[in-house]
Amino acid sequence: MPLTTVEARSNDPGERAYLDALESYAADLDVSVASRTATVDGDRIHYLEAGDGPPLLCLHGISTSAATWLPLFEALAEEFRVVAPDRPGRGLSEPTEYADVDFREYGVAYVTGLMDALDVDSTRLLGSSLGGMQSLHLQVDHPERVDRTCLVGAPGGLSRKIPWLFRLTYVPKIGPWLFRRNVADSVDEAREGWQQVNLEDDSALSDALLEVELAAENVPGNTDSLVSLNYHAGTLRGGMLEKFIVRDELASSAVPTRFVWGTEDFFWPPSVGRPVVASMPNADMIALTDHGHTPWLEPTTKARDAVLEFLVD
Repeated sequence: MPLTTVEARSNDPGERAYLDALESYAADLDVSVASRTATVDGDRIHYLEAGDGPPLLCLHGISTSAATWLPLFEALAEEFRVVAPDRPGRGLSEPTEYADVDFREYGVAYVTGLMDALDVDSTRLLGSSLGGMQSLHLQVDHPERVDRTCLVGAPGGLSRKIPWLFRLTYVPKIGPWLFRRNVADSVDEAREGWQQVNLEDDSALSDALLEVELAAENVPGNTDSLVSLNYHAGTLRGGMLEKFIVRDELASSAVPTRFVWGTEDFFWPPSVGRPVVASMPNADMIALTDHGHTPWLEPTTKARDAVLEFLVD
């Protein structure tokens, strides 16, 4: 089987359904990957792993899971030991109530905790969206643990401005309700959401991936955890909280960094990142015409090629 589950399957129907969907997606891609868990500060972290080269840690976006990286696994695993964790409260990782934590600290702490559990001293990072923000936080707060960072799709952490569609989800009482209301409950609804937010061309987007993301919402605690993270990330008037913004801190970061950025990114255009890149001592940007927020899931291989070129160097 392309997907190898190392630990015994859970008895929870939602978790079993998620694993089944994940297995189907791996088979659809014909990619060999292991599904594993580690314990970090007493909580379960689920991750996907393949390859046996130098470590590469892949951090996904706010509403997705580690499964979104699977289309890149075959190419990446030829060069690296690829580890893609589910953020706590996504996939099969232990749900977290984000009202109780500071995500700037927590988003770094569980990643370094996982690295410790896997005996990884330092790693390359591949981050998307919220996972891109976590990657930037990690390279700023613990540069000794980051060999190089590749952001694919606009990362959080560079601008407080976000689309009004998302600002409305920060409104007390109304925001969480609105966010829940927009959680898809069918493949067609999920595809419509991806078309609106993530992709310019969804022709290469597999229904099997959408089935994984739908199954993730039926894992107990996941939707509540996602809603709490989103609600505590910003305000209606101010946008993303200032504590998450690392634009100025990056000016002194010597970690080699590449931004792979779609010109049609729903959240931020490349113009948001260019001054940041110019301020950094060792950074560049590849802007991809007619690519959206998850450019590696567009029909072209341009994002994949830009990622590999940088990470393999």
